[in-house]
Amino acid sequence: MAALFDLNLFPFYRIKGEEWPQLPGLLVSAPPRRAARGREDDRLIAYLTLAGNTAFSSADYNQLTTSLAGRFYKTPGALTSALRAGADTVNQFLVERNMRTTGKGQYVVGRLILGVLRESQVFLAQCGPTHVFHLAAGESRHIHEEQNNKSGLGASQTTPIYFSQTDLQPGDALALCAALPSGWEEALKAERGSFEALRRKLLSVSSDDLNAVLIQAQAGKGMLTILQGTVSSGEAHAVSVPVAAPDREPAPAGPAVSTPQPTPPPSRPASRVASGKPASRFARILSGQASEPPPAAEKTLPAQTGPQVRDEPAASHSARLISRPAGSALQPKTSRPGRFVGARAADREIPEISRPASPRRLQVFRGLAKWLRGVRVLSHNTSEKVRAFLPNLLPNLREEEPRVTGTSMMFIAIVIPLLVVMAAMTFYNKHGKTASYQENYDQAWAASVWASAQTDPAEIRVGWERTLYYLNTADDYQDTEELHELRLRAQTALDNLDGILRLDFSPAIVGGLSQTVEVSRLAATSTDLYLLDASRGSVQRFYVGAQGYQPDTQFICAPGVYNDGIQVGELIDIFAAPKVNAYGATLIAMDASGTLLFCRPSPSGPTAVQLAAPELGWRGISGFTLDVSSSYLYVLDPAGNAVWYYSPDEYGKYTTLPVMFFGAQVPADMPSVIDFSTNGADLYLLFSDGHVTACTLLEFQGVPKRCADPAQLVDNRPDRTAGLTIANAYFTQLTFTEAPDQALYFFDPLAQAVYRFSPRTDSLILQGQFRASEEDRAKMLDSTATAMAISPNRYIFISVNGQVYYATDVP
Repeated sequence: MAALFDLNLFPFYRIKGEEWPQLPGLLVSAPPRRAARGREDDRLIAYLTLAGNTAFSSADYNQLTTSLAGRFYKTPGALTSALRAGADTVNQFLVERNMRTTGKGQYVVGRLILGVLRESQVFLAQCGPTHVFHLAAGESRHIHEEQNNKSGLGASQTTPIYFSQTDLQPGDALALCAALPSGWEEALKAERGSFEALRRKLLSVSSDDLNAVLIQAQAGKGMLTILQGTVSSGEAHAVSVPVAAPDREPAPAGPAVSTPQPTPPPSRPASRVASGKPASRFARILSGQASEPPPAAEKTLPAQTGPQVRDEPAASHSARLISRPAGSALQPKTSRPGRFVGARAADREIPEISRPASPRRLQVFRGLAKWLRGVRVLSHNTSEKVRAFLPNLLPNLREEEPRVTGTSMMFIAIVIPLLVVMAAMTFYNKHGKTASYQENYDQAWAASVWASAQTDPAEIRVGWERTLYYLNTADDYQDTEELHELRLRAQTALDNLDGILRLDFSPAIVGGLSQTVEVSRLAATSTDLYLLDASRGSVQRFYVGAQGYQPDTQFICAPGVYNDGIQVGELIDIFAAPKVNAYGATLIAMDASGTLLFCRPSPSGPTAVQLAAPELGWRGISGFTLDVSSSYLYVLDPAGNAVWYYSPDEYGKYTTLPVMFFGAQVPADMPSVIDFSTNGADLYLLFSDGHVTACTLLEFQGVPKRCADPAQLVDNRPDRTAGLTIANAYFTQLTFTEAPDQALYFFDPLAQAVYRFSPRTDSLILQGQFRASEEDRAKMLDSTATAMAISPNRYIFISVNGQVYYATDVP
């Protein structure tokens, strides 16, 4: 799944009125050569800011974000798990650092935004009260969740994190802010012109210190470019370095950081950089053209007067490197405590945080070093003896001066090191891997013992998550039965905290699907499975067989011209028809113009019905649904701030005029509705930020008697509270199941999870969630899902990577 866009990142970094071209804590990374399963196509953006009364140098920023990236790319499975693992790395380090410096009254807290580019989507994880703005054509979406994200990183063992997702189009922009500068919210929500105009507006609208990132999306192949821009005399320039896959893996995550040093920001102030040809080069980069080498004038900048400060050492991850003009000098700067800035004056009294080496590991490597020294001495002695013995092999050879030819020397120079390396590898595979496995397994066992002794659910969660982390690390060295047993125990404990029931998923369709199929919607009956192929706007039918679901090659449900010359366009939504209906259909589909297509597995083919449009016409249909109990048909028109419903006539056909569901009481932010579902007189709307609106229609006549906008989502799990959204969940779809035991199900494609809620008039009560076992997820469900359906006989269907999987016996 290659990315479809290039992203240009412009950092804003202003301290006391001076602009700095590089932002500490900003990292972009491409997948390494040996990324974990599921991370092969993930391009990572990490934006970290720290505040407190303790110094934190740019080198420490680099090392911490690089450790974050290493942990992310080493975590297999669902994307949310990898994002959480990366955030946990930062949180664990900051918590341990704060605990060590508590006696001195020193602390550091962090705010973190992680973004992952996949195809045309960006998946976001926010830690702390951060802000993300998505600026699309004429629209602005503000992504901010403060209810469960107030504290930030380093304040608790539990990592606060909020997940979201957004679709990109060429020309879109994203703004990432740790703290929102004055005037920015109004500027970002207002109409904007070009990317350059927006950048200049954000720089000029506020005189506050700035720490933010502006991102531009352009059609491309997944290149991430950090631009170095400055503002001086109304001009700007940029130096960009595209991110490529590193030659080696990122450094492993861990809390090892050097003692903070008094390090300035990684480049000098913008007001002191020579301009060269700034405007044209910056415009070329923003337009997507290849950047040209810096002009000669930039390469020969004179050194600044005053004390010179050396540059920061480069980050170990090659994707972190950013070029700068030669000869640039830095001026040390200080900052007031409490601001989200990078470098500060170092506190030399802070002890270095280091992890003591394992005695077992020290013993192994001492033995290895001693053995290598012995091999080297043996090689030297053997060479000397061979040199002395050669003259005795042939007569009269002693009279000649013994010579060692160049070929012999080359042979010795090549073979001896190879033998040493092979011997060292054999020794490590036999002893080193065993020691590394045992060390990590012991850490996992200790974490499990600690977790079992806790009573606070938050601490229990932290303990079992650490257990899984060390088990995953130990699994890189050895795979043992005791490791699997402890992993199952840890996973079961976390599942109990989260109310997760694991199901056994299997491939649904015999022979699988074509790689060109893009599943956007699923619908199911007790015997049939239907999928909507977004690439063609048509529907495929599969019927249950002995080995699974078999394709029906004679089924027709696609764009075309049908009865009475009715034109049907590409289909956008589907719904499994009730058993008894006026058209004898098994599936109902709709196109973007409001035309219904009643499809059936019959030689007669489908029947098209053109719905009567509202008086002012359709603004933008995104879906429809059918209430089975009343046969009322509902059409969602979010662009028109409306939900329209049609009542069937005496023959069960939809020939009547549409009625506005809401009347005068229209829920706020209707354009961001992404799905809806009905049950009798109740209607539920799902919004892109995860909140839900619940409305009730009085006897299907007139205006609704009430709308809970938004409705409360009651989460009774340990260490969770009721709110407008569910923490760590990103919903894209909801659906009702038929009686008996009716329930409302929400779908989280990132975690491939199905949440079950009990609906009320003004709230929804979480009853649990269903997920595949970790073994099944590793084999099949290792990517973002796209659609979900639940059949009347309680089968759950999930589409992943163009394939469909299902689980039976769902309670």
